[in-house]
Amino acid sequence: MKKEQLKKEILNKAYLPMSSELAREYFNLLGLRIESVKLNQCKILSNYIQKEIDILLKDGSYNMIDKLRMNPKIKSDKFGIFLFTDGYYFKKRQAVSFEFSNDSEHKFIGFCGWASGCNRIPFIKGFVKWCDTLTPIPSKNHEAKR
Repeated sequence: MKKEQLKKEILNKAYLPMSSELAREYFNLLGLRIESVKLNQCKILSNYIQKEIDILLKDGSYNMIDKLRMNPKIKSDKFGIFLFTDGYYFKKRQAVSFEFSNDSEHKFIGFCGWASGCNRIPFIKGFVKWCDTLTPIPSKNHEAKR
């Protein structure tokens, strides 16, 4: 599947559980690698997600968790990089995680496992938009050669 087709499908299905797998597929399609993700890039990802949260919270037609926001704390250790989110009744739930271990066997991107429906949308959309900033858009000649 081509990049733009997959991106459109993800954005249209961001509220569905399958959007997590589609977002992982998009990340891989762009040639990105989990173990190459850096902490400073995740701070930018957090900002992208927060912008998407703000958009949906302003739109009263979504039944989102009140006061949903990105937690400023990002955990980075030998197992990966972990972004968190807060709501009015919870703190530090998974937003996005880049899980990897030193043995290179386990690599996984996790998305807001706690969320369903419209509460997933900002995490998926923010992630996809962030991925686009990590990879230059290929020229038409490059795309045609694939």
